[in-house]
Amino acid sequence: MPSHPAVQAAQQLHRVMPRAHVEELAKVLRQVLRPAGVVGVLRSGQRQVVGVGLGAAFGPPEHLSFELASVTKPFTAALVVHLAQQSGLNLGAALSRQRPEFQGYPPHITAQALLTHTSGLPLHPLRGALGQLTNFHNPYAALSPAEVLASGRRWAWATAGQAGKLGYSNFGYGLLAIAAAALSGEPYFTALGRHIVLPLGLTHTAETPRTPLATPHNLLGSRQVSGFGGLTGAGGLYSSADNLLSFAQAHLQGPLHGWADFAAPPNMPPELLGVARGWFVGQLGQEHEAVWWHDGVARGTRTLLAFCPETKSAACVLVSSGVPLGGKAGNLLRVLAALRLGER
Repeated sequence: MPSHPAVQAAQQLHRVMPRAHVEELAKVLRQVLRPAGVVGVLRSGQRQVVGVGLGAAFGPPEHLSFELASVTKPFTAALVVHLAQQSGLNLGAALSRQRPEFQGYPPHITAQALLTHTSGLPLHPLRGALGQLTNFHNPYAALSPAEVLASGRRWAWATAGQAGKLGYSNFGYGLLAIAAAALSGEPYFTALGRHIVLPLGLTHTAETPRTPLATPHNLLGSRQVSGFGGLTGAGGLYSSADNLLSFAQAHLQGPLHGWADFAAPPNMPPELLGVARGWFVGQLGQEHEAVWWHDGVARGTRTLLAFCPETKSAACVLVSSGVPLGGKAGNLLRVLAALRLGER
């Protein structure tokens, strides 16, 4: 009798991640990859990508497209850091003193603060919160760049007391995409393609799927994809496991820079070591090295990308379902722990 697909997947992943325990990993994969999903790993140049529950119709799992949701944020961060180096933008200085788009913003609104979720801005503009009631799958659709900037200006002054504290913000990354477009003189996705996607050879990464799309499974039964409207820098990309591993590898081996430094601001949860530009930094166990990671949740898809500089390893997890009913059992970070990503 053939073994369970999750066991087969764990055995394949073990070839590249020899520290992983196959039985433990298989158990986690069975719980997390529901109804279907893909896991990719990279270690010292070797790669392995496996799919569970996909069926043969989709083709190779490494080329299957998923909505990245908030895993878009590390791409936005890489673009902003790159453009800042080209343009001379000071990431730590007030945007209001450097960019006309941000005139009237308080001095604590810097690119660095937006990149590290320490600007004090809320999760999203008020119209974005209300948009979830009127357009569940694209709550930010009605927000133009001018409206995002205007709302950000008001909120930045109103929430100045929260500046310097960790507060996760799609709003902030929407503003970063606007800043990137202004710095490059072209739309955000065009700039991302020119400066990050194309140079790294990420042919599956774009604002629309470039390969067969994994069917989203929303808790309400919908198979509709999500949209991020005026906050595209926070979650508007599609990509594949193959491309995500290449993006992680560009951090481990170059040419991407500016991500390594991290800080521990107030309000940081105890499971984190700190927050970096586009990434959270934590440990998966007491004996493990630090891991840079970011996850994302769309209406019908969940994603995770992580890498460990000390072990020269990376992993991505892509699941075709939204917020899990299983709570902690569906936490994608459990896959990283089972892979022993940060263990030498």
